[in-house]
Amino acid sequence: MSLILDLSQESEAALASQARAARMPTERYVTHIVEKALEIHRRRANKHLEENLDSIAAQVLPDITSEEMETAIEEALAAARPQRSWHR
Repeated sequence: MSLILDLSQESEAALASQARAARMPTERYVTHIVEKALEIHRRRANKHLEENLDSIAAQVLPDITSEEMETAIEEALAAARPQRSWHR
């Protein structure tokens, strides 16, 4: 993937300075920052989902079967997923 970032001169200089300190080319340093941010976001989303599932599980009645629970989770996930619209 290739992106063009429109950064202020101060931000560009700061990134270049940080990249030099890390002994990395600036482009690779920025790639590293973006990848790290995405990983942190993914971990937080997973943790949030885990907490929500724990909350749901705590509210489940004891006589609900595993199949009923799986069906309910699938329905909840389907409802929560964004509706995708593919445009040309």
